[in-house]
Amino acid sequence: YDATLQNLKMLLWSEKGELFGDPEFGTGLKRYLYDQNDYVLADLVIDNIYTAIATIMPQIYVNRNDIKIEADHAKVIVTIKALNRLDFQTNLYNIVLLDTTV
Repeated sequence: YDATLQNLKMLLWSEKGELFGDPEFGTGLKRYLYDQNDYVLADLVIDNIYTAIATIMPQIYVNRNDIKIEADHAKVIVTIKALNRLDFQTNLYNIVLLDTTV
């Protein structure tokens, strides 16, 4: 669980091209973090997250409908329900993408 959580954090916090040797690793989420909060933006972010997980992390299976984004004026939190393909357990991962309260 902990290793998968750390891999998800690294994947979501990285931009494409930041990881040396793997130009496809990462997401393009930084360009969306300060845009106007609406349902179209949420769908774009969910699509980027789903595509990155499906492409980069074969150890877990995620359905697109199991990715939720909660945003208020200070925090953006992504909740991902994923099936671990090693032991077939379902886990819930909460990752803070942006926190401006600190």
